[in-house]
Amino acid sequence: MTRFQIRANLKKAVTKESITGLQIRTRLKKKSSSVLFKAAYVGTSASGVALITLAGVSGAQAAVVNGNFSTNNFTGWQTIGNASVVNQKAEINAGGNTNKFDLEGFLGLASGALNTINTAPTFGSAIKQTISVAAGDTLKFDWLFDADDYLPYNDFSFYSISSAANLLADVALVGNYGQTSDQTTYTFANAGTYTIGFGVMNSLDNALSGTRLTVDNVEAVPEPLTILGTLAAGSIGAAMRRKYKQQDAN
Repeated sequence: MTRFQIRANLKKAVTKESITGLQIRTRLKKKSSSVLFKAAYVGTSASGVALITLAGVSGAQAAVVNGNFSTNNFTGWQTIGNASVVNQKAEINAGGNTNKFDLEGFLGLASGALNTINTAPTFGSAIKQTISVAAGDTLKFDWLFDADDYLPYNDFSFYSISSAANLLADVALVGNYGQTSDQTTYTFANAGTYTIGFGVMNSLDNALSGTRLTVDNVEAVPEPLTILGTLAAGSIGAAMRRKYKQQDAN
């Protein structure tokens, strides 16, 4: 169905339902892609017919490839340093010879970004993937940080969105040789293509290499339908179904 046919069907359906002052924003998701429909009330014709115009149609992918690591490897991901998949979970180890400058370059971080979350990052490892999202989509993932060090060697873990790094946990938070786990979410304010990354690093030295970050269930969740959008979409859908039934009967 062409864009013009969609607009014509919407106009006829709304005429029969007498819908006015309507704003619709629905996302129709099929597999890994979604289609965004926007319709806005324009006015009323001399005959009292409510007019609706299609404001835009666009597609946006919000899918992370192999986000649960079910392939038991890094299909869909890129890695640097010491990283592996163990029991369908990504395990990223601080031990290795990848310095902070190489890590920042690999992840596309701004120069010095790692120093904003740790005063003395030295060596570590990371994984990354590039995804496309719509405004309002949410990145969600499970993680576990296991520190194999003690203060003042403040090993740390982080996630990154494009050029910015965000702290997950460090030795100062979990205590000497401590660990913690959680689920983190991040909502994208703007549609676009983003590089997401996960990493772990030694701090001050590179003597102990057992500090690790485990990551699993990485997904980008589309923005939920609003109540208004759901009701509006259902109303138009019902009107169009009645229209087609009447055409079949004739």
